Amino acid sequence: FNDLDNGVLRGNRVPPFSISPPFNRNDNRIRLARSNAECRIHFALNCGAKSCPPVKNFSAEAIEEELRIVAQAFCEQEDNVRIDTAKNTIYLTKILDWYRVDFASSKSTLPAKLVEFLRGERKETLEKMLASGKSISVQYNPYDWGTNASECVSFDPTSLKANRTTVRALF
Repeated sequence: FNDLDNGVLRGNRVPPFSISPPFNRNDNRIRLARSNAECRIHFALNCGAKSCPPVKNFSAEAIEEELRIVAQAFCEQEDNVRIDTAKNTIYLTKILDWYRVDFASSKSTLPAKLVEFLRGERKETLEKMLASGKSISVQYNPYDWGTNASECVSFDPTSLKANRTTVRALF
């Protein structure tokens, strides 16, 4: 997953918590790396944690529209993008911190980029904050690594009982 996400889709950029990109210059897979990172992939990829975007199916024919929709849906959730006009602060998902370089050149330019993923009143509110000329504080929410599996079944090691049929199948 790391090679696909950070090597191919992000243009061989250094992943969060790493010191080097997935592919070195002698790696044949480097030719698969995109020349420019598509930031909306971070609203589509899922690691299984509660703070991740929901799992979706995508199609080659409609990928642009599908990425637009998942980006808006993700940013409309208060846990991912919360705007506090009284404090002139936006509170963002940790994903936007880890992959900020894919969205904006700096933390201070991130709010302007997020406008394109918002709609209606939330978009207008952020546009007004930007137009005021005041510096917008950007804070990041803690990431919830808990599972987002809705019907998780606990592993029961006693259900793994060897018998002649299962042992024979190994050979």
